[in-house]
Amino acid sequence: MKKYLPFWTLLISGMLFFVSCSDDNDGPNGGNGAVPQAVLDAFQSQYGQTRAEWSVKDGYAVAEFTGESGETTAWYALDDARWGMTETEIPYSALPQAIQDAIKESAYADWTPDREVDVLDRNGSEKLYVIEMKNGGVEVDLYYTEEGILVNEYVDSDGKGNDYSNYLPQTPVASASDWIEQNFPGARIVDVDVERNGTEIEIIQNGMKHEIWFDSSSTWVSTKTEYERYNIPEIVRTFVETNYPNYHIDDVDHYETATDSYYCVEIERGDYEKKIYLNEQGEEIGRPSVDVDVPSGGGVQVTSGIESFLQKNYPDAYVKERDYDDGRIEVEIIHDGREKDVIFNFKEEWLRTTYDVYPNELPEAVQTALKAEFDEHAYWGDDDCECVETPEGTFYEVEVETRGDD
Repeated sequence: MKKYLPFWTLLISGMLFFVSCSDDNDGPNGGNGAVPQAVLDAFQSQYGQTRAEWSVKDGYAVAEFTGESGETTAWYALDDARWGMTETEIPYSALPQAIQDAIKESAYADWTPDREVDVLDRNGSEKLYVIEMKNGGVEVDLYYTEEGILVNEYVDSDGKGNDYSNYLPQTPVASASDWIEQNFPGARIVDVDVERNGTEIEIIQNGMKHEIWFDSSSTWVSTKTEYERYNIPEIVRTFVETNYPNYHIDDVDHYETATDSYYCVEIERGDYEKKIYLNEQGEEIGRPSVDVDVPSGGGVQVTSGIESFLQKNYPDAYVKERDYDDGRIEVEIIHDGREKDVIFNFKEEWLRTTYDVYPNELPEAVQTALKAEFDEHAYWGDDDCECVETPEGTFYEVEVETRGDD
């Protein structure tokens, strides 16, 4: 037996070597030491002797385990072991009634929801419910607050889902927090997005979503407030019903800066849509100029396919907004000093781009054609000319006033 002893000794030593070098940190006691003991202690304090698989990502230790609600993921900061967020699953039927009602009244009412819903319970930030909706081969993730406010929509173009790491809670700098508390007392933070030249903070107050932009010195720049169909300001509704009786209101946003405040109202008539702008007195005004110093590139997150298209066709564009409406993805960008609306279908195929132009910017051939079509009393105003770029070519849409008719 003695001649076999070295072999077995070597074999057992090798087994111990592979165990000690494993990349898994199973259970609250950890494994290879990549997860600090303080994090393991915090996890054990929160979830007891639960067995977990650990990984490390972007300054967080991530524990995956089976909790009371099924598959669960929890994030802890590596530097101070602070709990950041826990993702759990619940059945769609267990959604708060306010969210179920909001979906029934939304553009996704006829879509099919997934049977499971992801719940993001976040430290110091608003709890979010993520519902995956399907329509044919298209999947969209809807992010709702508990009271039924839709705060984000994402097309899941690659089918890979989301690890939600970009929804880990962040704390705004003290001056921004103070400004929010002073101007929106009791508001709850949904998201903090730090860019190169400033920070965008999404908040919820009194059942409404507000997006607040601060510059790099944490000075307030602008606030955007989104209205739903049930709470459209009466001054806006009255104006549209009086001046655009054949249209219906699709979307209303209120913008406020240090020097101006106005409503941006999107109205529709069949497949035709139009944006109008109203001042605080309910009077129509021209499209406000871009008075916010925005960086080149970046902005609101879009899918990789759309980002590639924008980089190729509108280099250095800043993505200001992203929205979903009637089976389309609408991306508002700032490019060459203009606000442009770039429209895609849910397959991320480009449909068109529209933006306002001044009459003197119309091509000479277009101006010549207009003069030939109408008499000298015809007028096409500064705010009624639009360039429409499509895969088939570039066109110009001009609203002409002649003897009182449009």
